[in-house]
Amino acid sequence: MANIVLVPGAYHGGWYYSSILPQLRAAGHHVFTITLSGLDGPRDRQHAPINLDTHIEDLVSLIEHERLEDIVLCGHSYGGMVITGATERLPERVRTLVFLDALVPNDGDSVWSIFPPPLREMFISAASDGLMTQNPPDTESRARPHPLATFLQPIRLTDKAYAIPSKVYAWCNAKPDSPFEATHNRLARDSDWTVHRLACGHDIMNEAPDLALALLLETAKLP
Repeated sequence: MANIVLVPGAYHGGWYYSSILPQLRAAGHHVFTITLSGLDGPRDRQHAPINLDTHIEDLVSLIEHERLEDIVLCGHSYGGMVITGATERLPERVRTLVFLDALVPNDGDSVWSIFPPPLREMFISAASDGLMTQNPPDTESRARPHPLATFLQPIRLTDKAYAIPSKVYAWCNAKPDSPFEATHNRLARDSDWTVHRLACGHDIMNEAPDLALALLLETAKLP
């Protein structure tokens, strides 16, 4: 049995993982999801300024409030930034990091610095108020605009963030020009990482939730 904490990517909330929660819990795991600040409630809700530190603090607060230990901590896409920052803060609480087609930042990286120029332009052009970048039109109705500053703020890390022995990267490789291919290729050469290639697109929970479920069930069994 493990404590599994699931962090969604940009524009999404904890609901993103709802289709696999029953199976994970039926396997005996305690499972928690999180909706990060600014991604809940009405689309026009006004929020105080939110940056990457805010989202990292959201996750740290959940872990501390629930008194979680021995955590399998999974982040999808942008969620990789958040789980890395939280592990930097609470490395003794995390058993395994799972990056699900996600960003794996180094110190000083940001979403802005990692992603290619066309995606940067999309973030800015969709943020007419300078605060929230609108979710792409192909996302589902529950998606919400995302706080732009979370994409711009560099993360600050020491060697604690990746010092835990169990680290898993899963690349969803079904579509060309994936911005996560370079991360997969880098980590595939690193013996400290377990790397998977999943035959689906980036939106794994809508395209192939069974692959995400199998990966998490397998990972949760690891000592």
